[in-house]
Amino acid sequence: MLTPRFSLSQDEKFIFINIHAPFIKITEADCYATDDEFYFHAQPYYLRLHLPGEVVDDEHSASHSQYDTDKGQLTVRLLKKVCGQWFEGLDLLTKLLTPKKVDPSKCTGVEVITHSNFTNTEKDIDAGSSRSYSTHDDEESKGNQLNFEFDWFVEQKVHNQEASGLNLEGPKYGFAQKKSAVLKDITSDLTSMLDIKNPDSMPEKERRSLRLHQEKEAFNCEHYLADYFDDEAIQESILLSFEDLVGDCAKLSEREQYKLTTLPSREYMIDKSELKSVYLGLVDLIYAYAFNYRFTNGEENVESDWTICKLSATLSWLDHFDDIKEVVLSCARRSLCFPLFRNWKLIQRVLQDVQCIFQNGKTNVLKCLLGIYFIISESESRYPLNDLYVIDYCVWVQSSDANHLKSIADTLENMQLSKSDLDFNLEDMEREAAKLMLSDSDNEEMTKEVETLSTTLSNVVHIKGADSGTGPSDSDDESDDESEETDSSSSCESNS
Repeated sequence: MLTPRFSLSQDEKFIFINIHAPFIKITEADCYATDDEFYFHAQPYYLRLHLPGEVVDDEHSASHSQYDTDKGQLTVRLLKKVCGQWFEGLDLLTKLLTPKKVDPSKCTGVEVITHSNFTNTEKDIDAGSSRSYSTHDDEESKGNQLNFEFDWFVEQKVHNQEASGLNLEGPKYGFAQKKSAVLKDITSDLTSMLDIKNPDSMPEKERRSLRLHQEKEAFNCEHYLADYFDDEAIQESILLSFEDLVGDCAKLSEREQYKLTTLPSREYMIDKSELKSVYLGLVDLIYAYAFNYRFTNGEENVESDWTICKLSATLSWLDHFDDIKEVVLSCARRSLCFPLFRNWKLIQRVLQDVQCIFQNGKTNVLKCLLGIYFIISESESRYPLNDLYVIDYCVWVQSSDANHLKSIADTLENMQLSKSDLDFNLEDMEREAAKLMLSDSDNEEMTKEVETLSTTLSNVVHIKGADSGTGPSDSDDESDDESEETDSSSSCESNS
């Protein structure tokens, strides 16, 4: 059976389901709804949706269903059980396709990311205790989820598998650090895909150390200072506003919606200590995408996959983070090492974009992730990164905790980031360069003054020379007088 393309919309009373199913026999089509589920079947299509709220399947709804034969589109109208209830996440199509399950986890400290709702019958937990928990799409608003908040700045102590000797599979990487020893099977050239040379044998701490060393070596002070003093083109990029990226009314395109219907339905069991790193990795990815979006004015180019992967330490070094300041510093450092525009003000502007994206919620974040997916999928060497990270992020974020996304936005908004944090001695370089430019300016001004004085003196000499040799003289006057006397005498002789 085929899953048809579909989309949903709503008003205060109804849910509208638009199903693209061309060439079906409408008389043999079957669709109905029960509580929060909707079913559609017509050869060769089958669709089952798990709605975020309950609907009523009545005769009036069925009578208002319409099939447009020209477009091959069936529109089904369902009555909401509670009039005025707003159904969240109707654009998160992968989640709507995923069956709702009861949380099966019984292990302490493990989070099961399911696409389900379940009633939390447990009471408030004493400080310091732990239990299994599940995150859902905005379930906190219904009061059936344990509310907790990450401290994005405090580094969590993760169990060191390497030290204990339990890590028999080699270094971990990928989404939620769930993969290992898979890159050796990739046929593409790892050197063009990653900055790390031997990911299946390099310990995580060594990855971080080598990454920082690479950034130190790649930083070019001349390039940075050139963009610092001559930033006209960069300022144009900074001043632009991109509503498609940071607007609060982001909508998924038909291409993006269709991709969501093809994503796998997966359930993620993530330890709480690792869950924070998953969210922080999301910040890293969104920053890289936002930087490329602003740099290209919202239009992809042939270097977009390189830019995104190079700026993201997650995609280039398989790195992961425990502190949000680490993420921001990594993004900022790499933004001053690799792209064409290397400017501090541009970094600050992109961080504002990232803050807005997280503030506006899942649709904006998901749209960015899908953008990364499409860009990387067209890359000849980097497409395996979609399987390592991006696809899982696209699926997982649809059921992530909206409160955590907004918490990240608030943290980014209040974060104090200075140039000295980057450990590139930026302020010293700027100060010395400014002095040098001022000295050059003084020398240039002095040269101009000497040239002006020389020109003035030259003019004075020229004027004096003109006074002594080229003006009217006494001899000229005498010659004129003699001429007048001659004329006078001639006149007298003629009269006589």
